[in-house]
Amino acid sequence: MQINTEGLIPLLVLAAIVAAIVAAVIAWRRREGLEPQAEEGVGTLRRLYFYFGTFVYMMVASVGVVLVARFLLNELFGPTVLDRDVTQLALGVVLAFIWTPAWAWHYLRLQRLLRQEPEAQRSVLRKLAVYLTLGVTVALVTQGSVELLRWVLRAREFDGYPLAAAAVWSGLWAFSWVAENREGQPTDDTRTVRRLYLYAASAYSLAMLAAGASFVLYIIFREAYEGIVSLPVLLQGEESLWGNVMKTSLAVALVGAVLWTAHWLRFARADAGSDLRQFYLYTLAVLGGVVTTLSATGVLLFGLLQWGFGTPAESSASAHFRFLPAALAPLLIGLLLWAYHWLTVQQEQAALGRLHAARRLYRYVMTALGLGALATTVIVLVPAVIGIVVSSAQDVLVGPDWWRDQIVLVLTLGLLGVPVWGYHWYQAQRSAAALGAEERFSVPRRLLIFGVLGAGALAFLGSASHLLFLFLNAALEDELSLTLLREAKWSMGTLVAAALFTPYHWFVIQEDQRAAVPVAPRPAARKAVTLLIAEDGRVLVGQLEAVLGAKVRVLQRADPGVGLPALSAEDIQRLEQRISEAPGGRVLLVADATGVEVYSYR
Repeated sequence: MQINTEGLIPLLVLAAIVAAIVAAVIAWRRREGLEPQAEEGVGTLRRLYFYFGTFVYMMVASVGVVLVARFLLNELFGPTVLDRDVTQLALGVVLAFIWTPAWAWHYLRLQRLLRQEPEAQRSVLRKLAVYLTLGVTVALVTQGSVELLRWVLRAREFDGYPLAAAAVWSGLWAFSWVAENREGQPTDDTRTVRRLYLYAASAYSLAMLAAGASFVLYIIFREAYEGIVSLPVLLQGEESLWGNVMKTSLAVALVGAVLWTAHWLRFARADAGSDLRQFYLYTLAVLGGVVTTLSATGVLLFGLLQWGFGTPAESSASAHFRFLPAALAPLLIGLLLWAYHWLTVQQEQAALGRLHAARRLYRYVMTALGLGALATTVIVLVPAVIGIVVSSAQDVLVGPDWWRDQIVLVLTLGLLGVPVWGYHWYQAQRSAAALGAEERFSVPRRLLIFGVLGAGALAFLGSASHLLFLFLNAALEDELSLTLLREAKWSMGTLVAAALFTPYHWFVIQEDQRAAVPVAPRPAARKAVTLLIAEDGRVLVGQLEAVLGAKVRVLQRADPGVGLPALSAEDIQRLEQRISEAPGGRVLLVADATGVEVYSYR
């Protein structure tokens, strides 16, 4: 009888991955002097062993408890069988009775070590182990809860595993969460680890909620559409409205909603000032909603234009527009995601009185998406025009109206790409004119421009090489004719797209170099500058040190909700002048959401 080890193999793989990551973190943090020091060598290894060894012991022991609970639940509530397999029961008993005491001893020993070395609670490695436990257990709870709901909704037969998994791992998650909240996060680095967990869980659960809700809406819209247009039986859905797909989608949406509500609306609600929160809002939530909306809009546009100008495969409108439910469901979900998170962004920005770097990243990502749609438009348009003008350039075995669907695709991409690229690039250029070097030399802008230059150069050289190869090959074989365009038209489209967009971005980078003339830093003459600022004020500290040409002493404000100032490059220069003109050799800067006050003291 074969033992099922599918629950153990992922744990071993995960342990190996964690060991590699932690080794790299240890090497980096010890080199930078960021990790609290215990006794040399053995102390760090001892901590590492207890942090992550406790996690592995706990997970293996919990697998054993789940296997035992699964067997008992199947015996009590499962269908009657003549000969039930007891292999997993034996494996569960072994794992539970051997690994649980080992986990308990290591956990108690770890608590004793933490009491002996209180500075270990400031260790990032300690928090990595804690939030690794929370992340793995919440993922297992999620999977078990979905399967449990599917059974409740009668989408599957009873099995003891979902109930056992949800009960055991939710208990371990709650135990670890309460212990972590009691322990707290005393440093910026440990709070960053907590934020990584919170926003990763929020993103994962939001994706579950969005995907499940989209399928639920799709099934409802599909049934409504098929009922309204009275499609033939052969074209209707394969299962009823309240089928297994609907039940499974509803289970996924409900579990995702509970997890997202807990992590985003409750656990992370007081973290509005963090950069990771803004990254989550802009580049995951808002951007995810926008991309979903644009994709669904593209499907709608293509289908509508294809029916009006293209060559649809279906002869009847009711059959052709059967795609509408599949496009409308994600469109509605994407709009809701975008609207909610965009309003959240605006509220938090107004409360803090500043603009985060995440918004800049979002702007350039949207610009890149719009630019990609425009480039694809050109790449598709050029071969279509060549095929229309030169009949020998057409693909073999195509109908007389082959070009209609390609023009429809061009129109769809153009209608999406032009407004997306135009609006966000206009905003980027306006920010570049207002902020100067701060915007023109920002990492997202440079990545976009140099990415376009690099991709354009590769596309130009690759397509030019292909065209030259086709020409020389045909010339040497004495087979030059217009049929050569059949093989060359897509390279010609790529060449035209590269020729259109690459030079423009070359001029943009030259303009940035000319317009953003570096301002020579003027250090405050022999002044000691101290900055009293709220958490996450590293950006302002770096800007001040750049213009002052000296280090700034930083004191962190303990009063909550003071916010951070929104300072442009000109504001920083004026602040540097105020510091230089302040009497005395010592200057105290007090920063909040309203600005920066300058005080001299002795």
